[in-house]
Amino acid sequence: MGIFDFLKKKEDDSGFLLDVIETKDRRIKELEDLCEEKDEYFSEVISDGLRHGSTLAGKHMADKKEYKKSKK
Repeated sequence: MGIFDFLKKKEDDSGFLLDVIETKDRRIKELEDLCEEKDEYFSEVISDGLRHGSTLAGKHMADKKEYKKSKK
């Protein structure tokens, strides 16, 4: 195995690694979108619970506000 074989193998690996990174980036974006969708549903449930006088919904709303405040 000469030096050129070693360099060729490194080039092949870098293409594979770029594909892996690209796949992970797409998955991360997909998960971020799913979290956003989940948060929208959760907000609707909190809102409905508050309209019906749920103390648990009030607690979740307070937790959500605290989370958003700490996220900034």
